[in-house]
Amino acid sequence: MKRATNLIVSAAVGFLLPALFLSCDKDSEGPAEGEVGIRIENLSTYTFDEVLVETGGGGEQEYFDISPGGRTGYKPFDFTYRYAYIRTIIEGDTLTLQPIDYVGEQRFTKGNFTFKVNIVGETAPLYMVFEFRED
Repeated sequence: MKRATNLIVSAAVGFLLPALFLSCDKDSEGPAEGEVGIRIENLSTYTFDEVLVETGGGGEQEYFDISPGGRTGYKPFDFTYRYAYIRTIIEGDTLTLQPIDYVGEQRFTKGNFTFKVNIVGETAPLYMVFEFRED
């Protein structure tokens, strides 16, 4: 009887443990119905201490401690454009992308998107470049 109980417990753990890890995968998270999900991917050699994204009226979110080559989970926004206000803080240096306006731009109101951010500068952060990707 004890052996059968151990077998059932082992089988349950073997099934539930992978399910738990899969349910915690940041990349599988998405926006709620009618929302946009945006994540940040760090293409640079610098760690981003903080990234603030503001999508021109669709909301704002902060992301923290993004390692080189790393990417965050999705955070919800009401909408986005192909570009946004992005402020990145790296070791006390602040770099900003500031859109002038969004006239003529397509507004995305649902789906997942990645803002790929790269910092140019070998010895110190000089400026930021940005790429928009629909996931």
